[in-house]
Amino acid sequence: MLVAAAVLIAAALPSAAQDYHFSQFYAVPTCTNPSLTGAFDGVFRASVAGRTQWLAVAKPFLTIAATADGAVYKNSRRQELLAIGLAFCSDKAGDLGYSSSQALLSVSYIRNFGRRSRHKIGIGLCGGIVNNSLNPANSTWDSQFAGGLFNPNLPSGENLTTTSRLYADFGAGVFWSFLPAENVMLRAALGASHINRPFVSMSESPVRLPVRYSIDLYSQIGLTPEVALSPMFHASFQRRFCEYVLGCNAEYFKKKNSYTTLYTLGGGVLYRWNDAIVLNAFFSCGDVKLSVAYDINVSPFVAATHGRGGLEVAISYVFKRKTITRVGKEPCPYDIM
Repeated sequence: MLVAAAVLIAAALPSAAQDYHFSQFYAVPTCTNPSLTGAFDGVFRASVAGRTQWLAVAKPFLTIAATADGAVYKNSRRQELLAIGLAFCSDKAGDLGYSSSQALLSVSYIRNFGRRSRHKIGIGLCGGIVNNSLNPANSTWDSQFAGGLFNPNLPSGENLTTTSRLYADFGAGVFWSFLPAENVMLRAALGASHINRPFVSMSESPVRLPVRYSIDLYSQIGLTPEVALSPMFHASFQRRFCEYVLGCNAEYFKKKNSYTTLYTLGGGVLYRWNDAIVLNAFFSCGDVKLSVAYDINVSPFVAATHGRGGLEVAISYVFKRKTITRVGKEPCPYDIM
């Protein structure tokens, strides 16, 4: 119901094509919301994600992220935990020579509550440093075109005071999840990035990065003990720019018995409003999960963007999930943090 309502709202709003984060926003959740730090079954989680954009151009955009998170304090009686996480991200923008690197630390507090601990809430903060750099020799400016031809000897008209900018960046987020039944889960998360409005201009212009707000809705609905659907929705708003991603995955669970899953296989389709169709597939076995996605760009912005592709791969590993030693000693699904 949450996802359906979000789709109806998005359909009534204008949108502008934007590709700020990974298309598989659900594969590395701490990249989108710090409150999801430590929100998994296990002691330690590590993830690596890589993405190329516009594969048909000479030098595609390349984004790489590596994250790690886990609980540093857990109280089973009070059903609460305190977690920390680290994230390192790097982005290079093709021929331009523009790159961005960041290192972020996140902390979160998560607690279960309600009858049979069916509700879970979390709040998180993140902060770190970001370095943006630009290579003017690889840049082209409008003023350097004469008669439709590029002339590098013409002045750019840009007054760059630096080619590198180092600044601090902070964000915050909250989430709520609900388990109404054993095979059903609903989750909603709200986040805000760049809440300190960092100064990012490399010229004398006092340009500050606008706050970016995000909404993530995720659900898992078990149709049978072996099959589940996962409708999802993501939206972000950054001043006049906005982005909507909606879609659904299907999963098949190969089970050894009622409480042990040998592997999971699935895939689905997402649509980034006015921008791209995202095809994705994933496979998990034990503590490792691999997911692959490909963006088919359908943006009507300009002819050059139409049909450009983007490949994305994400791998995650969870150390020491809860295990069941024998039948009759299964943990209550609502007690698993």
